[in-house]
Amino acid sequence: MKPSIQIPVMFLTFLALGLPVSKAQTSSPPLTRQAPLWSATPKQVGYDSSVFRNFSAMVGGDEAKVQFLDDQRLALSWLTPDETGTHVIDPAKILSHLHLSIVDARNGQQLSSHEWLCTAQGVNLAYTASGQWLLSIGESVTLYSASFDKLRDLQNVGTQRSHTFVSPSGRTFLSYVTYPHDARSAELRDSGTFAVIDSWNDSRLDKAARILYSDVFALAQISHPGKPQQVYIREIGGSWNPYSPPIQGSQPTGFANDDTLVSQRHHELIAEIIGGAQLFSSTPPDIRLLLSSWSTAATSTGGERFAVILDRMRGLREEGLDMYPFPSDDRVIVYSIPQRSAIFSVKVKGGSPWPHWSSDPVWNRIALSPSGLLLAISSNEGVRVYALPPDEQTNH
Repeated sequence: MKPSIQIPVMFLTFLALGLPVSKAQTSSPPLTRQAPLWSATPKQVGYDSSVFRNFSAMVGGDEAKVQFLDDQRLALSWLTPDETGTHVIDPAKILSHLHLSIVDARNGQQLSSHEWLCTAQGVNLAYTASGQWLLSIGESVTLYSASFDKLRDLQNVGTQRSHTFVSPSGRTFLSYVTYPHDARSAELRDSGTFAVIDSWNDSRLDKAARILYSDVFALAQISHPGKPQQVYIREIGGSWNPYSPPIQGSQPTGFANDDTLVSQRHHELIAEIIGGAQLFSSTPPDIRLLLSSWSTAATSTGGERFAVILDRMRGLREEGLDMYPFPSDDRVIVYSIPQRSAIFSVKVKGGSPWPHWSSDPVWNRIALSPSGLLLAISSNEGVRVYALPPDEQTNH
């Protein structure tokens, strides 16, 4: 049974403008040959990828997290250990420094930098809609001003260790309070004031629940071995209701904006308005391509575009030799929600199934500017920024 939810503003906007809301099938555009606006090596922007060989700590799951502050500034953040060694360093046992480098989004020139002394586990850093910095370390969350003055903090709370640290708009974040006997409650808070906007402690949502959320909706996925996945949804301030995806067999992956949910079915990516219509579906040009993970996706805070990394299955299947294909980053694809299609595609380097001389880990992370007109890619090879095409104007 689907929840009773009001039709969101975006859906009504489509109707008012006379735009079609039935599903549209789209395929990926060809890989671009366009040169980036600029590119730089890791050392040119501040981080040294060789550090990540023996140091497994990350910023929100990223070796070097990349995020736009606005359409003119780009920020990179990464951790370095205060001690180095020839063996893998346990993040829980060493102090580190969190580094932040802010560069000009149009040319890569460094504008400012900052660093924090911290432990090396459970670290995440996000730029909020109010132009402040939200820093999560272990079981604490601290808000800093644009000039890095401490404004307020929370203790004894946890956060999600991924890009979903803040909502797509940057206005809210999800925190958890853990109680004895493994019980916990979730609190959706304003990222500027820390005021609790919504909270829940539903017995159906155990610690295995994966929470996707925006400023308007929260969606919970509960998976247990041998059992069908259970999905629940709530409008913020409401109650949980069972949720049935509009396309049978599709799995919700993340929110692109307040009302738009992105799902996946096999190799097909589907965008839908919660309580409204399916906007479009997209299939990759090659059956060997599949969505990497929503944790590596990016959204524009303007809410009109999102980008994902597609993996390609590489390697040989030789069960007798215990060899199997594995997913390797292949390309980044950017989607326009108003245009209901993929609008840009660019190649990235993924891991190889064959031995290679370099022991540096291979990784890619992406970010979109608030307007969705700039795409940034950070990787073990450096940083590059692309200018994206504007949406086509529709005449009526």
